[in-house]
Amino acid sequence: MKRYKIFYFLILVAMLFFYLNYFSSYVMPWQKEEAIRAALLWGGLKEIPKNAKIINLEKHGSSFTKQYIIEFVSSKHEIEKWIRESKRLKNNIPEVRLKIKTYYINPGEMHSYGGRVKIKQDTVSINMSWS
Repeated sequence: MKRYKIFYFLILVAMLFFYLNYFSSYVMPWQKEEAIRAALLWGGLKEIPKNAKIINLEKHGSSFTKQYIIEFVSSKHEIEKWIRESKRLKNNIPEVRLKIKTYYINPGEMHSYGGRVKIKQDTVSINMSWS
């Protein structure tokens, strides 16, 4: 009887892990660097500034689609430098609404769908998709 309880517990843990790994928006710690790298690559963006603090990291999609949302906070100077050094932002004219700059990147790099980069004061939100 005790073996069955352990077996069922292990099955439950495995199902939870499978769900979190493949279907939830939560990015596992070992997926963090890959998620950031993919979003930056798809957007033709420079590496996130060294002093930046990532405040949100999400993933969405399935086996055939992926979407990464990364939000970070950094100094205004570092963000401006990051824009100048990012291939797909430096010559891109942003749309400005309510003091939020939105850069659209369509299509993206590496055959990705692309996405957008929103900047509001010291906060940057990167939203990139691949399909």
